Amino acid sequence: MFAKYMDNSRFITLFLVHLTALIGILSLWNVAESLYFFIFLLVYLLGVYMDFKGIYPIRRLFLTLFGFILSLYFLSFLSLEDLLKPFAHVVLLLLSIKSLEEKKPRDLYQILLLGLFALSISTAYNLSLSFLLVFLLYSFLGLTSLVFLNLYRKVGEKRLGWLSYRSFFFVSLIFFLFVLFLTPAFFFFLPRSQAPLFDLFSRGSGLKTGLADSVSLGKVGQIQEDNTVAFRVYGLPPSLKEPYWRAVVFDRYENHTWLKEKEVPLPQPSGVGEYVYTLVIEPSFDNIIPALDYPYNILKVEGISANAYITPGNTLCLEREINRTIRVKLSSSREMYIKESPERYLDVPKDISPNIKRLARELEKGVKDDMEKVKRVINYFSKGYSYTLKLEKYEGDPLDYFLFVSKKGNCEYYASATALLLRVMGVPARVVGGYKGALWNQYGGYHIITNSMAHVWVEAYVNGEWIRVDTTPPYIPPAVKRISTLALIRDYIVSFWYSNVVGYSSEKQIRLFKNIGEGLKSELKLESLRKRFLQAFYLLVFTAGLYLTVLFVLKQRRTPENLYGRTKALLVKEGIIKEDALPEEILSSCKDKEYYKLVKFILSIYQRYKYSPYKVYPDEIREGYRALSKLKDLIRSSRRS
Repeated sequence: MFAKYMDNSRFITLFLVHLTALIGILSLWNVAESLYFFIFLLVYLLGVYMDFKGIYPIRRLFLTLFGFILSLYFLSFLSLEDLLKPFAHVVLLLLSIKSLEEKKPRDLYQILLLGLFALSISTAYNLSLSFLLVFLLYSFLGLTSLVFLNLYRKVGEKRLGWLSYRSFFFVSLIFFLFVLFLTPAFFFFLPRSQAPLFDLFSRGSGLKTGLADSVSLGKVGQIQEDNTVAFRVYGLPPSLKEPYWRAVVFDRYENHTWLKEKEVPLPQPSGVGEYVYTLVIEPSFDNIIPALDYPYNILKVEGISANAYITPGNTLCLEREINRTIRVKLSSSREMYIKESPERYLDVPKDISPNIKRLARELEKGVKDDMEKVKRVINYFSKGYSYTLKLEKYEGDPLDYFLFVSKKGNCEYYASATALLLRVMGVPARVVGGYKGALWNQYGGYHIITNSMAHVWVEAYVNGEWIRVDTTPPYIPPAVKRISTLALIRDYIVSFWYSNVVGYSSEKQIRLFKNIGEGLKSELKLESLRKRFLQAFYLLVFTAGLYLTVLFVLKQRRTPENLYGRTKALLVKEGIIKEDALPEEILSSCKDKEYYKLVKFILSIYQRYKYSPYKVYPDEIREGYRALSKLKDLIRSSRRS
């Protein structure tokens, strides 16, 4: 039954148009409100069913008025904060209404156009590599739909047969490949804007890393179960040993949570630090720029319109949240250049456990200076304590339970206990949040930092400078161990996509044009022209030699065609036939000759190979070449006599 319908040009066209439009509709899955999305999808599928049955009970005028009124309702929600979602609802509405109408060719054109609008809207929300595959599929089906739509306009519901339809599919494929071939040229050379096109159309806040404003006991442990890529690092050597990526500094401890004071933007210093590298940061929906060791300044930001600044805790931030993949070039220093008063990092909560105070007093007995206090704390956690992400249930103060009962915890427990012990002992200390470690991707030549590498540690103010104090036992997050070679290859492909396609900016385009211009200028020099001429000459000679060699080898092969060609050449050379003689003329010229049967046998092999479905076997070809050898002997002997 389905084959019966699909042999009709109208139904083939409807099938292709609906399939194309459904791809456009489904691309708005995460853009439109779920309720509206499912309602419009069900209505559209109802329209597909009506097309299949050929019934259209709803009048077009009513559908038009209903669509106009509902479109005004959705457009009333337009705002700069959410500009595209109302348009997505309108496009879905119009598609569902068009599906309920009786389809004329112009209606099918409109459905394809609306599907393209839907796909265009979704590009503002999804620029992943998987979306490229969806876009290519839509492009192919869309072009095929247009080809068959034009066919339907000319022949109506006439049945043309599958051979004709196959030809139209082939034309569609060729057209699609041609467009695909031209796309890279348009992509690289068409002018583009300096700023991102949809910079105003942000999606609002989403899932945060958990290191933005506060860090609660146990929260980092939850993040460490997540292997999502946080950012990638380019320009640093693969031999990095336990790198620390500084993100945020917390100074106040309240209710088992570390908090940070309000950021005070400070001017960035001029010049660069010891390390210069580039980060490709995934959307984090906060404004923090992680940096190796101690950030110095931000040199360039691509992919978002925002200025950068540095905070008193020596962290880097942007003026707005990172709601898309961005590229940041920055520098870091081995030493912290911001000098600030350490007094505010001595505050101890009033409700701190007496047990923690007592432990601090025991650790500082007999010490001479602050450095000795730090060493005492580090030594204390090096014995009897272990790392775990599976925290036991407890009652009362979590740090009390960690220090004196379980002696097991993750990094925020170690950092919190270390910072509070040092503060009680009179050493300024603060908790720093960020990431520890990096995974080298040998396929792309860059480092990967995942959410599972989230980490907190302590900085203590000793002898006029801040030093890193990390009492957390060495560990590798279980999520990192699960990263496979295949995952690294996939990440390289995704990274290449974002760097060279999504991140292809006007600056990169200008750089490309400059490189092309400089290359052309260099090539037009007399010395370069001579060199290229010689290279072209050698290439031409090599190609000609290769062609002649292949031609010679092909002619030497024992095939029915070569057998026929050699036989004909022999007869032409002896003046028996003309060069343009056909097989029947050859037989006629040799009819009264003693070698007629040999010529007839050779021609029968050739004609069976050329015009018959029956196979010519290798032993027959060998027999044909023996007949050719006898033919030569007979012609020579007849010429001597």
